[in-house]
Amino acid sequence: MPEDAPRTQRWSDVSDDPNSPQARAFRAATLKAAHRPPVADKVGYLQDLARGKRVLDIGVVDHTLDNQAKPQWLHRAIASSASYCLGVDILAEPVKTLQAAGYNVRVCDVTKDPLGEQFDVMICGDVIEHLGNPAGLFEAARRHLVPGGRLVVSTPNPFCLFRIKETLAGRSYENVDHVSFLFPSGIAELAERAGLRLDSYRGVRPVAAPTPLARLFRLVKPLLLACGWPPECDSETIIYECVNPPH
Repeated sequence: MPEDAPRTQRWSDVSDDPNSPQARAFRAATLKAAHRPPVADKVGYLQDLARGKRVLDIGVVDHTLDNQAKPQWLHRAIASSASYCLGVDILAEPVKTLQAAGYNVRVCDVTKDPLGEQFDVMICGDVIEHLGNPAGLFEAARRHLVPGGRLVVSTPNPFCLFRIKETLAGRSYENVDHVSFLFPSGIAELAERAGLRLDSYRGVRPVAAPTPLARLFRLVKPLLLACGWPPECDSETIIYECVNPPH
């Protein structure tokens, strides 16, 4: 934890064993308090979080500039909603193209490079699963967020039933640049280690059911929910929000 981070309660305050019933109960209470119903539109939800705020948008290129032409390009939505938006990416040539198009973007690896600015919101849309050092993102949030500021991370849901099926079948379902899956308890732990706090998480509910299997699952999902399955069982993506407490 950074030296300037305030002391926040952690599982280690109730047990020295992370496998103990006490530690597990502590984390379960954190996750229960943070769990929220799914949303239908990831881009629209993130755009609303950015509205009227000073925002740092991480990973604006979204792999290739071809995505800039898509209606759902995340950076366009965030930049149009925020009162001030700085976008960063590690891909130098695409960043130059975006600068020429008038976007306030720069080449930066926020896990290593200081920006000299602070923000109300940091949005990291489907980036953390590509990072070799995901903890660095939370440490960067601690440095660059104002007190009460919010780190927002969207990332694939490892427990989506479709993803489990494809993975166990040995099929190459994932973006081949992904190096890790993040899950609610792991996000809570990364946040606490950096002096942040997991405030909420929610799935992104699929709007359409394009395949016969997906349509069939949509029909049986109410039965699964009645049997205690979580509402995120068909969510490809989870959105996490972590708060930077007062210094």
